[in-house]
Amino acid sequence: MTRWAQSTGGILASRGFARFAGALTLLFFLATQSAWCAEEKAEKGEKGIFGTLFGSGGSKEVSAIDFELKDLNDAPIRLSQFRGKSYVLVYFWATWCPYCLAMKPEIMKIRERIPAQELEILAINVGGGDSIERIKKYQEGHPVPYPVLYDANGGVTRAYQVQGIPLFLLVNKEGNIVFKDNT
Repeated sequence: MTRWAQSTGGILASRGFARFAGALTLLFFLATQSAWCAEEKAEKGEKGIFGTLFGSGGSKEVSAIDFELKDLNDAPIRLSQFRGKSYVLVYFWATWCPYCLAMKPEIMKIRERIPAQELEILAINVGGGDSIERIKKYQEGHPVPYPVLYDANGGVTRAYQVQGIPLFLLVNKEGNIVFKDNT
């Protein structure tokens, strides 16, 4: 086991996978509340929860890089197709990553708590070490109710500077990244 995997495993074990789903659900709630109240808070000169937590009161927001990848049925999916419609949880993973696979039940809990019309989930396989055939075979035995995308050449993975997996991004309805973590 690599030093990175050992240290990450310790962090993940100490935080507990079960708490991740609750924390992300809370973050989603705070993000939606922040978005709904943003105009009112701006009129009052308040920063809002994300301005307070991340100091983004007057600073530029980070726009999510648009991408198009195919799902396991060969249908193209673009990140921008959800802009103005729903938040998007982007989950970078691989079949060979034990921490990624351990997070799957927690992501399923998120899906159970938050419907797709409010939060879309996109599971992006990073491509390295996996093939489309391997992913399809894995998904047959472990189906999920959200799109699984394959980043065959790793372009999206590189664009988002994924340094370790699992990596989670929460993109708001305006197409801005409001959360990024390797929980």
